[in-house]
Amino acid sequence: MMLSSELGPHILLNAGLPLPDLKVSPLCINGMKLLAYAHDLGGIPLTQSMANFNRRCVEWAAEEFRWPGYEPADLYAVSKVLNEPDFPPLFGLHSMFLNARVVRHHKGKAVLTKAGKSILGAHGKLQALLFDRAFFDSDPYGGDPRVIEAGLWDIRHILSVVGNRLADWVSLPDFTEWSVPVEIFPTTGPLGAKHNAILYVALNAVRPLSWLGLIEVVNGQGGMGDLGGRHLRKTSLFDKFVRLAILQTGTASVH
Repeated sequence: MMLSSELGPHILLNAGLPLPDLKVSPLCINGMKLLAYAHDLGGIPLTQSMANFNRRCVEWAAEEFRWPGYEPADLYAVSKVLNEPDFPPLFGLHSMFLNARVVRHHKGKAVLTKAGKSILGAHGKLQALLFDRAFFDSDPYGGDPRVIEAGLWDIRHILSVVGNRLADWVSLPDFTEWSVPVEIFPTTGPLGAKHNAILYVALNAVRPLSWLGLIEVVNGQGGMGDLGGRHLRKTSLFDKFVRLAILQTGTASVH
């Protein structure tokens, strides 16, 4: 079941993939766990001050998600008491679910909407929904057409780079140069425009792609802080899930 992405008719998403194909997507697998948790509780209680998920939910998610890079030991090493902002994947899912209107805040709880209830158990549909939300929410320019025309944020082009050039391991600096015009990034800071471009791509493209299970990432000897040492390649899920259409006047072909 191919659906047009909300990001544009030139991006098609396979919303009919079965669960075994999607097990590499922590966003989909754990997003479904969170929806089921909210459904079973009749809503997740929210904090009064920030309307975040309450601490009990955060502690449950830390243990249940087992999110790569955010294991319980990693989280508790930073903070002995976990709040939602201390667990970025959970914080991101909460925002995406609100923006997608599959949950809403009602009487101090995050409760499933009719759309949220309809997606329970439908992992393929959830993966497609989260793909759109991940890139809408990560785009710092909000889909500004002037930015797209300048080539700074062209998600179709970035996906094309992944599909065509990431069959084997590629360094993050190379991926950045293929994906965005490095020369138009600000030169401020001690490391200059290229570092700023690499950081931009790491946050706004690599992170959502990896959370969706569409690429895998290995770090260099310098660890998580070594952006230049990171290497990426696409997973088998990418070609199963994403299709890119070549738009022509009045028609579109898929490849």
